[in-house]
Amino acid sequence: MKHIVAVLAFTVAFLLVELVTADVICLFKSEQISGTNKICYYDCLGSIFAITIDGLKLCPLNIRR
Repeated sequence: MKHIVAVLAFTVAFLLVELVTADVICLFKSEQISGTNKICYYDCLGSIFAITIDGLKLCPLNIRR
């Protein structure tokens, strides 16, 4: 019985670590020109995240965060 509890506890701990370190895929929402740069806005599970890129480049359709 102790062995089963130990294995179960290890499995739960492993899954929690995987959840904490998992990347979130953010989807492109909009863009804005700022001088010679472009600011790309993304929806990351309800939170807005922005990256700045060269103004001549296209914003990626999704990013990992």
